[in-house]
Amino acid sequence: MSPTRLIVGPEHLDRAQTFQVTNKGRLPIDVVVRTASFSAGQDGKVVLDEDAPYSAADWIEVSPAAFHLAPDSGRQVTVRIDPPRDPDSGEHQVEVLFTVPPGAKTGGDNIRISRAIGTPIYITVPGPVDTSLQIGGLRSPGFALGGPVDFGVTVDNQGTVHRDFFGRDALSVEVDGRRVPFPDFTVLRGASRDVTLRWADPPLMCVCHARVSVSGPGGTSSRSATLVIFPLHLFALLLGVLLALSFLLRLARRRYQAHVLGVARSLRDSGGDGLRRDDEMDDEMGRV
Repeated sequence: MSPTRLIVGPEHLDRAQTFQVTNKGRLPIDVVVRTASFSAGQDGKVVLDEDAPYSAADWIEVSPAAFHLAPDSGRQVTVRIDPPRDPDSGEHQVEVLFTVPPGAKTGGDNIRISRAIGTPIYITVPGPVDTSLQIGGLRSPGFALGGPVDFGVTVDNQGTVHRDFFGRDALSVEVDGRRVPFPDFTVLRGASRDVTLRWADPPLMCVCHARVSVSGPGGTSSRSATLVIFPLHLFALLLGVLLALSFLLRLARRRYQAHVLGVARSLRDSGGDGLRRDDEMDDEMGRV
């Protein structure tokens, strides 16, 4: 499927858009094309919702609406946009679904699987555009024994168009003099998105000040947090090693002292016996 999404500005509303659908499998398939309203949850998952706000599902006409594809063949699908006369300003979105219905059951098979690929189209009508964003609190563990460390943030899209955070425009946390980017994501108009990142290689110890910010027409929205990284487990291990070494040294010292005292006693005892023998010999000589 190409492209994977379309962004249509006001100047291109009267221009036909196209998708290229290719069957890269080994079997022929039948494809049915339809449109659907959609929204996105805070985790970014797309939800097909008939009551989704800012829907353009009724503006779209696709041709052909159904077709057959042989293996290793392709087909171009044309999309024409016909907005109402006075649409709400800003951006509207629609999902174009390319569905392969389940084939006929064969043999004793009781399960049939349908497959579908959805491609969003973001349509901006003439009028003022607002790209305002608001950043919620920057979430961090506050204290960590070491890496990796997770950060999280909520991005509220208060504008009238979706916002992409891809590549060089990715949202990032500035921490410890480095820029750690969040994974690529999109925030729909009027929606909120919770995003997280994992800082894989923080320093061994630090009092790190983290900051995330986004710019908009009303200025820069930013949030900050402080993270203390201290390897308490390594400190405890080191303390245990030091205590063990101290105990061994004390034990060795006591053994050495006992050995020295034993040698001293032996020498003293040996010296006392010699003095007694000399006194006995003097007594004998006197009697003679």
